[in-house]
Amino acid sequence: MVVAIDGPAGTGKSTVAGKVAKDLNLTYLNSGSFYRALTLALLDSGINLDDEKSVVDFAKKQRLDYVNARLILNGKDVDDLLHQDKVDANVSKVSSFVELRHFVNSRMRQIVKSLSIICEGRDMTTVVFPDAEFKFYLDASIDVQAKRRFDQGVSGLSLEEIKAAIIKRDEMDRNKAEGSLKKAKDAFYIDTSDLTINDVCAIIESKIKSKGFAMEKEVEKNGAQGSDNIYTQLEASINNMEPVEDGANVKATVVQVTDDIVFVDVNCKSEGKIPVSEFAGNLPKEGDVITVYLVSQFGKNGPIVSKQKADEKRLWEELKVASEQKTPVEGVISSVTKGGYMVNLGGGISAFLPISQADAQKVEKEDKLIGVKSKFYVERLYSNGKRNVVVNRRKYLEEQINENRDKFFETVKIGDTVKGVVKSFTSFGAFIDLGGFDGLLHINDMSWGHVTRPKDFVKKGQEIELKVIRLDPEGKRINLSLKHFTEDPWVHFEEKYHVNDIVKGKVTKVPDFGAFIELEEGIEGLAHISEFSWTKKINKPSDMVKEGDEVECMILGYDIQGGRVSLGLKQVTENPWDSIADKYPVGTKISGKVVKIANSGAFVQLEEGIDAFLAGEDLSWTKKIKHPGSEIKVDQPLDVVVLDCDPENHRIRVGVKQLTDNPWKAFAEEYRVGGTLAGEVTSINDFGIFVKAPNGIEGLVNKANLSDDRDVPFEEAVKKYNVGDKVNVYVVSIDVDKERVAFSVKEYKRAQDRAEISQYMSSSNDDRAYTIGDSVKSHEE
Repeated sequence: MVVAIDGPAGTGKSTVAGKVAKDLNLTYLNSGSFYRALTLALLDSGINLDDEKSVVDFAKKQRLDYVNARLILNGKDVDDLLHQDKVDANVSKVSSFVELRHFVNSRMRQIVKSLSIICEGRDMTTVVFPDAEFKFYLDASIDVQAKRRFDQGVSGLSLEEIKAAIIKRDEMDRNKAEGSLKKAKDAFYIDTSDLTINDVCAIIESKIKSKGFAMEKEVEKNGAQGSDNIYTQLEASINNMEPVEDGANVKATVVQVTDDIVFVDVNCKSEGKIPVSEFAGNLPKEGDVITVYLVSQFGKNGPIVSKQKADEKRLWEELKVASEQKTPVEGVISSVTKGGYMVNLGGGISAFLPISQADAQKVEKEDKLIGVKSKFYVERLYSNGKRNVVVNRRKYLEEQINENRDKFFETVKIGDTVKGVVKSFTSFGAFIDLGGFDGLLHINDMSWGHVTRPKDFVKKGQEIELKVIRLDPEGKRINLSLKHFTEDPWVHFEEKYHVNDIVKGKVTKVPDFGAFIELEEGIEGLAHISEFSWTKKINKPSDMVKEGDEVECMILGYDIQGGRVSLGLKQVTENPWDSIADKYPVGTKISGKVVKIANSGAFVQLEEGIDAFLAGEDLSWTKKIKHPGSEIKVDQPLDVVVLDCDPENHRIRVGVKQLTDNPWKAFAEEYRVGGTLAGEVTSINDFGIFVKAPNGIEGLVNKANLSDDRDVPFEEAVKKYNVGDKVNVYVVSIDVDKERVAFSVKEYKRAQDRAEISQYMSSSNDDRAYTIGDSVKSHEE
């Protein structure tokens, strides 16, 4: 008899096969040991494993024996050396060579000819022993496979490295040309992820015993018939039976319910017993058919069954299907844990819900979700001794939100009234929850009037009705309105208001640039700061008005489409600039007060709100004033004369020096060009010296006009002069309008020379041919 077991690594094949062999007194044959032994020999020999011919030729020369369930290679017991990391890494490659597999399979068939064996390997049921009397395929999740191999302690790899190696090896084995990893059609499938070794062994042994028991009954019943007929009927009988199987959910009939135990009939020799605690308060009645999990048909006290495990198995299968088909499952968020929540899925199974996947929005308060019943997507299923599930609620909620939003766009039209809950505020309005998706109530759509604070119109958490005023399915934007429940007051604006009308209003807001004034509910205008006063310079509108003030203003203009009105405050009073030219004609002498000093001049207040500009150049006829502050001070009373009055541009210019006669005119009359005078040096600089005339007029002696000797540079010539020195100069030019005069020391000396020559010539008759021109020429030479 041959019992063959297939399946990937880490599913417990070797351990299970060994235990079943011991329990049923069978010989245990580990087929994988044959390939591992050959791999070990090849690695020790140094043969290139990529050279298939060399590998096969070498392997055929090795002697393989199997004694007492241990692998003997060339007469040496190597069983304890077969699970080294180097063997694990290369055995799949070695076992993939078809000719080598034929050699190993042939050797194994020879060994078992005279034995009743249980063997395990990756192709036991499909290639090596396709006609085995019993075939089983063991499977487990990849996490469980890796954990089991890691716990064996025979590998130096980490858990993640072992996991990666198993995945790679299984992939190679599934793609082998021959002997690939796959389940035989008639093999009994067992998922060992959540089963103990004893559970798996019990299932396999029960399956073997069950078939043997059925055969005995058929033999007794048909003892008088021929053996061929007996086995034919036996095979037909087995094919028609629906026997219960260990490790499966089966139907059971409730035969009795006591305070502690529920007795059920599962078609075994005796009844199964289930503690009432497994029914969670929903006890069945006698005669009810329920689903239970058959742990073992042959327990010490009858069949071992469990209602809780049945629920777990059923739910686990449902979770697998839900995970594969991407369908949601239902659960209740039961508690907060590190990094998220625990979710009760029923059937004794809890799932982990990461906080980032718990809601469609950021979770502000963790306790808020406790007790929430919802649907979840299964993100991950794995086992490491117990069932572990990771779920995602956010994905489900977002799908529902998208469905609800799509339905909203399909059914709702502009102008419809909808209900929503105020969700949050922003500087430009409020977001309204319309059922998991948001609409925007813009600040401009809260009222026909000016809205400063959205919170003055709606409150967070408030349920309100709104009008739909804009739909953008492509951009998924929805605009809502409160103000559209009432008529737009701008419709009748022109019936009530006209440009230049003086109206009353209430100040609603005072920004830095003016004041908003409400004329009636929904109609608000702006009085710009420039429209506050005819004469005053307003720096802060709040110095003139404040929120809540009742004021009179004039309508300066409006834009109905834009919902804007331009207002003026100063227009309700007389404009003093309209009569300013009559009040202050040019030439008017007036006393004022200095209110401000600038670099170029000063402002002199003539009356409240009327300031005139006094340029620095109009302070003195003769002084060179660098800054007006050196001559006048703020708040100083000052007499001035009006020089210019420009009502249109609101400008008046005044002067101080014009109160006296212009000394430049007197100077020009007294000292004409060509005249000379005695002055005083007032300053010396790089371009010449300044000389002050007796009447206070200052003129410049350019450095080119300082010395009559060309060979003497200016730097040497100027050393002869000091501030305060008396000096005689020649008047070169006079510009009364520009208040400029140019002097020359050089020309003064030449003039003196010419005068002396002229006097000499007039007194001498011998040199009449010598002229003044000759004298000038002589100087130039």
